[in-house]
Amino acid sequence: MHAVRHIPLALASVTATAPAFASDAGGGAGMWIWISVIAILMAALAIVVAIEARRRTETLKQLRDEARTEAERFRKTIEGTNAVAWEFDPTNNLCSYVSPQAELLLGFPLNAWTQPGFWRENIHPEDRSFVIEFFRAQTELGYDHELEYRMLHADGQTVFVRDMRTVHRKPDGSIDRISSLLINLSVHKATEAALEDSEARFRSTFEQAAVGIAMCSLAGRYSRVNRRFTEISGYSEADLLQMDFRELVHADDAQRFDAQLMPLAGSDREVITLEMRIRRRDGSLVWVAMTVSVVRALSRDPSQYMVVIEDISGRKQTEAVLRESEARMRTIISSLDEGIVMRNAAGDVEVCNEAVAKIYGMTLAEFYRFRLDSGQIEFVFADGSQRAAETLPPMLALAGDEPVADMIAFRNHDGEIRTLWTKSTPLHREDDPRPYAVVTTVTDMTQRLQGEAELRLAASVFENSVEAIVVAGADRNIVRVNPAFSTVTGFEVRDVIGHSLPDVTGSRHETGFFEGVWRSIERDGFWQGEVWNTRKNGKAFPAWLSISSVRDHDGLISNYVAVFSDITERKANEARIAYLAHHDPLTGLPNRALMQDRLSQSLARAHRERTMVGLLFLDLDRFKMINDSLGHHAGDRLLQQVAERVRTCVRDSDTICRQGGDEFIIVLNDMPNTRAPARVAEKILGSLAEPFDVDTHRIGTSFSIGIAVYPNDGRDPESLMKNADTAMYHAKESGRNTFRFFTEAMNANALERLQLENALRQAVERNELTLYYQPQVSLKDGMVVGAEALLRWQHPQRGFISPARFIPIAEESGLIVPIGRWVLREACRQARAWEKQGLPPIMMAVNMSALQFRRDNVVAMVREVLEETGHEPDRVELELTESLLMENAGEVLSTIQQLKGLGVRLSIDDFGTGYSSLSYLKRFAVDRLKIDQSFVRDVPIDSDDAAIVRAIIQLGEALKLDVIAEGAETIAQVEFLRREGCSEAQGYYWCPPVPPGVFQSMLHRGIITPEADRAMLSIG
Repeated sequence: MHAVRHIPLALASVTATAPAFASDAGGGAGMWIWISVIAILMAALAIVVAIEARRRTETLKQLRDEARTEAERFRKTIEGTNAVAWEFDPTNNLCSYVSPQAELLLGFPLNAWTQPGFWRENIHPEDRSFVIEFFRAQTELGYDHELEYRMLHADGQTVFVRDMRTVHRKPDGSIDRISSLLINLSVHKATEAALEDSEARFRSTFEQAAVGIAMCSLAGRYSRVNRRFTEISGYSEADLLQMDFRELVHADDAQRFDAQLMPLAGSDREVITLEMRIRRRDGSLVWVAMTVSVVRALSRDPSQYMVVIEDISGRKQTEAVLRESEARMRTIISSLDEGIVMRNAAGDVEVCNEAVAKIYGMTLAEFYRFRLDSGQIEFVFADGSQRAAETLPPMLALAGDEPVADMIAFRNHDGEIRTLWTKSTPLHREDDPRPYAVVTTVTDMTQRLQGEAELRLAASVFENSVEAIVVAGADRNIVRVNPAFSTVTGFEVRDVIGHSLPDVTGSRHETGFFEGVWRSIERDGFWQGEVWNTRKNGKAFPAWLSISSVRDHDGLISNYVAVFSDITERKANEARIAYLAHHDPLTGLPNRALMQDRLSQSLARAHRERTMVGLLFLDLDRFKMINDSLGHHAGDRLLQQVAERVRTCVRDSDTICRQGGDEFIIVLNDMPNTRAPARVAEKILGSLAEPFDVDTHRIGTSFSIGIAVYPNDGRDPESLMKNADTAMYHAKESGRNTFRFFTEAMNANALERLQLENALRQAVERNELTLYYQPQVSLKDGMVVGAEALLRWQHPQRGFISPARFIPIAEESGLIVPIGRWVLREACRQARAWEKQGLPPIMMAVNMSALQFRRDNVVAMVREVLEETGHEPDRVELELTESLLMENAGEVLSTIQQLKGLGVRLSIDDFGTGYSSLSYLKRFAVDRLKIDQSFVRDVPIDSDDAAIVRAIIQLGEALKLDVIAEGAETIAQVEFLRREGCSEAQGYYWCPPVPPGVFQSMLHRGIITPEADRAMLSIG
């Protein structure tokens, strides 16, 4: 190639020098020389061109060989896979190449692919038009393209393929050919369908399962529950997804459940199963069989739990029903009702059929091992006495060598006595006169005898039934009546035989009424309902009538049976029940349901007539104290008298309702103005000013009244009641024995109270709660002998919140229960920590809320705290109130005895402020009395308080109880307590409640000095 490029340059050089050469050479000789040079150069050029053409030819050949090799290699690669490669001319759609795998793809021979229209004809008919149009459009655009569609196999089956096409063009840009690669997607599609089907089956199984199924994280949070799980637990799916699955477990089963669950995820065990109780949302308990399985990830690490529960509360009853059902089914499907058994001379079973095993309640294998003298079955006589095995027919037949038939009875495993008719025949061999075996046929007569007994019973029932029974023929004419019929109606048998059934059972009704009754009986075979009947003396009475048709073997009606009873008394009871359903049984006032209905009607009428309705919410002040001190009977008598006085203060058109307990609601209709409810409230308060005489007591009381007015304070019953209730609480806070109208400010206070409650719910989690400790001091030597743990709340935005504000909210909302658990645990932990630091042990006193005592499992909670903290139980003192001890004394006594069994001490807090009984102090075996600070405060100047404190101290000495006084603030109070023999006290005289660190420094010193400690507190 380089020589060719240089030839023109050489020729030009020669040509340029030719004239000079010619002129130098002279004349014609120079010309010939130049021509010769030209000729030589042209020959050389021809040789070079020929050589270059040959080299190009060889290069093109080499490239073609390499292309053929590459194409061959590509085809072999394709043919080595399951994909099908083929090429075709798009102008005539004739195939020019197809790989051998085509036979496996569609089952047609390779030459079939070269036939015109082969590909088009074997596209699935449902896809054909779309596929052809798609490829045509893409080919015209000249794009490479691909598509998934269905083709038909030679055997008619559907084959899913992915068709990937490449468009090859000629140098001029026109389409030369199209190559296609077909990949079989049938297996992939089948896998996708199987996965979808599997997922659908799982979802269907999960949601429609007859058992409750839930998926939980390893931490115990629900992530998915099915419908049955919500039905069994009583919680909605939304509720459960916010819960830990341990929360459902009954407290008594929680420890056993945790003991099995804890090692599950970390061991080789995959599942635990146990029967336990769960507490439903409504508080009821249900027994379940719970299975907890570990679900592992692909790495085999535990990923979550699957919890399956099944309600087994009625399992025992169900199992009994199933056993009875199976026994009946065995009798029905048995091909041979008569049992056959052959025993040898020794009494062993050699041959028996399944029927006899069923009669005796055994399996065939068990019956083969059954001997009459084994004691396995208790045979009895008709009177129930035991029958010896040697008196049974098989044994008698063997002994006497003659057939014996007899009725025998035995007591089965369920205690039921079954009666059998048996016939035993001895068998002989020709060469032996002695029987070698005995064959016994057994027929179970129990059902037949029971049937006969039932027939006798039915006859007895017919004759002795207190309900009137009438039997009529298919023509509805009476053929028989029982004696009760005459008793109920006064008609004799001869008066009604042959008369029409409707004329006797429903004589006060028109004929059209019984036409509908007979249509129901013809359709359903039964009718029942209330009718009016007439006695022989002409007096009408209501009756409950049931009429049934009786059909014969051919399905035709043979008789009608009518049963009716006099329901006069029941109707009266229903009227009384209807009254009780809408009235308070104690006061006779309308109850909440009736009040709601009347209030709705009053508001609807007020809306139409544009008038006002007043709603008064009344709460009897200090009623709980009356109940606790005088008893519930006195409280009930007081409520009745209060209701009578309130009745005199309102109009007949108004409604007074006892809401429940000591709460009343009054609906005042057609109020002329907003001042009218206030006048009614003043009238009620004035009426209650006069004391009530209850038994031997003279009781004074009053109402706190909240007032809401329609439409100013609400336009629906719920709003009015809520706002009146809010106003009532405001009246209580204003000193009681008064009334308050609802205002928006009250609503704001209620909202603030709700916000405070919500903040309190998060206080424990956010470590906002802490305990302060007030020292309990020995009055003998000034030593710190104990501490009372007192709860404090430091809110990050609101600052220090007084216990007087948040403790009542905790009590009302129920938060006092978890908070109380935390207080006990923290107090015991702190006391134990001080002891580990070498400080002297002290008594740790913790207040126990009455609500916590009633709702929480106190015994289990205290036991758990003691085990967790390691604190000694005899250095823990639980402070209880007198009212708590008096409520449900039996249950409280049981709980206190269990607490005493744990070793903890008990004291009565605020002793003397409630109703105390010396017998209860002895029964409850408390350890200490705590004198309320209200008595201690004025002992130096108030002789009554001094007498009360002195009496409590002497009572403690007499009952051998420790006595501690709280609220000691002055030296005069302390000196009085010391003189009267009180052993211990606490109060601001020594120091207020202090943080743990300050109290720890007091323990270091041991003896508390009021002046020094107050100075230290002021410096701190």
